[in-house]
Amino acid sequence: MDDDSSSDEDRLHIFQEEYAVDDEAWTVLFESSSSEEEELRVDRPRTANKRRDFVDAYMRVVSNYFNGRESIYNEVDFERRLRCPRAVFNRVHDHLMGTPPFEQYKDPTGKPGIYPLVKLVGCFRFIAYGDTYDRDDENLCIGETTLRDYVKQFARLVIVAFGPQYLNRAPNKQERQVISQEMGERLFPGCLGSWDCKHFAWKNCPVRLAGQHQGHAEGGKKTLILEAICDHRKYIWHANFGDPGSMNDINVLDRSSIVGSMLSGDACLKTDPYQINGTMRDWMYYLVDGIYPDWAIFVSTYTNSPNPKERSFAEEQEKVRKDIECSFGVLVQRFHVLQRPLRQWFLDEIKDVLYCCIILHNMITEEKNGALDEANNPEKSRGNFPLFGRQQITRHEAAQDQVSLFAARVAQFDNMMQSSYEHFKLKKDLVEHISSLKE
Repeated sequence: MDDDSSSDEDRLHIFQEEYAVDDEAWTVLFESSSSEEEELRVDRPRTANKRRDFVDAYMRVVSNYFNGRESIYNEVDFERRLRCPRAVFNRVHDHLMGTPPFEQYKDPTGKPGIYPLVKLVGCFRFIAYGDTYDRDDENLCIGETTLRDYVKQFARLVIVAFGPQYLNRAPNKQERQVISQEMGERLFPGCLGSWDCKHFAWKNCPVRLAGQHQGHAEGGKKTLILEAICDHRKYIWHANFGDPGSMNDINVLDRSSIVGSMLSGDACLKTDPYQINGTMRDWMYYLVDGIYPDWAIFVSTYTNSPNPKERSFAEEQEKVRKDIECSFGVLVQRFHVLQRPLRQWFLDEIKDVLYCCIILHNMITEEKNGALDEANNPEKSRGNFPLFGRQQITRHEAAQDQVSLFAARVAQFDNMMQSSYEHFKLKKDLVEHISSLKE
């Protein structure tokens, strides 16, 4: 055993000398905290271990992607296979390294276990390709159950580390100004973005839940619903996931934590005053399809209208509203774990993976398109998770939140946000506004 341990350490030392990277940033990437005495904790009966070479797997990963200019695969290959730019991967790496399970462990004989970098790459590749957990065992030397545990903890750690900034956060004042200006150039001043729902097929839906999760979408398969809001950059500001697939957009809206956050004040709709067709307004609104109710915050389209002005408005509204459809498409094409039928058995695990994908999607969008000048804005944005600021809650707390949500709806039922008069007045003003700009 001692000879094997010594041999592994010698091989690793030779490898590090051979592939030494001059750039300090790359050197920092491989630094991770170690625990000399701690063993890998196992909570289930174990079978005979396979003879996996963890040092060789680490060497292979480093030489493939993390050896600077000497890497076998370039930045294009890296982004295509891990579904994120190097800068985003490095941010996640820096936050997670040193946090269990992304630590370096050794067995009782002193031999190193799976390296933290290899664990992280395994998690990224799982959500990128959506294959079974043992798909990369030959390459990364990570067993099926081991990678499953890593992915569960990876998703939760990403939510904790980046959720307040990239998940269910209301845009601050300066961000609302930038979005409103951009949407004004697209003929919809004051608009924050598009609002819609998407169904995800749940392959391993428990039999006892099959009835409520089977609906019209995905050919009658069992599904889970994602309700989301995105802006012109395809950045997803708010997301509410987990409603049964038998529901439609109206049912989802009735119990939406997004609406709840608006009623509670966590998601502020106020913005700088803007003018449409001579009418001044100071709240933001969303573009939706025809199934949504006639609220002041919603602007839907016209169907088969004989009025030329309304047809012109419908054309522009449907064109801009496709942002949310495009955002859903980018999300599932980037992370194939969402494109394939969901294999997890437990809803909490599925939620964590989906919210993790949304966070990474937003980080990538920000990296490629630039932040909305948030770094220089002293106003702190508020972050909250459904329902009302908590991601992990007990069943009793969830019931209390539902009671609070219902009370808030009753109290705000006659609020301007749900005014049908303001809804039709806003649509009429937008019709005239777009018509005048096109003449």
